[in-house]
Amino acid sequence: MTTDWLETIIFALLASVKFAIATPFYILENKLSFGEALLFALCSGVFGILVFMFLSTKLLRAWEWLMEKIGANKNKKKKKIFTKRNRMLVRMKNKYGLAGIALLSPIIISIPVGAFLAVRYFKDKKKIFLYMLTGVVLWSLIFSSSASAIIKIMHKLGVAAI
Repeated sequence: MTTDWLETIIFALLASVKFAIATPFYILENKLSFGEALLFALCSGVFGILVFMFLSTKLLRAWEWLMEKIGANKNKKKKKIFTKRNRMLVRMKNKYGLAGIALLSPIIISIPVGAFLAVRYFKDKKKIFLYMLTGVVLWSLIFSSSASAIIKIMHKLGVAAI
């Protein structure tokens, strides 16, 4: 890798949140080899999964504790407000399940939102991690191989601006 460690860490943190944007940009900008690109993508994706699964679990527990303490769950049925986003997320969960959430998280709904939905709707943490990991591995392979091919083509064409 030709860049400094601080830049790499910042982009890895960014990629753990906005995987589909930061990962290809960093790979192309730094002209990483396939192996370097794959390592970067996998590390940032797995870091995002672990952090956001942990945070989602803690946030959901804290929310439940707070609702119990203030008595919001007793004798009151609060009318749910459905927004376009809520409907889309529930439709995705019902139609595609954990596999769909895991596959779409890195590119469409982001790793934090995907991890939150998975922890919220599915209880088996090992299964959630394995599915989310599979999604990240798949998209890491796609991004790494695509970026590697683009870099090779640009070198062959003599384009130095990539």
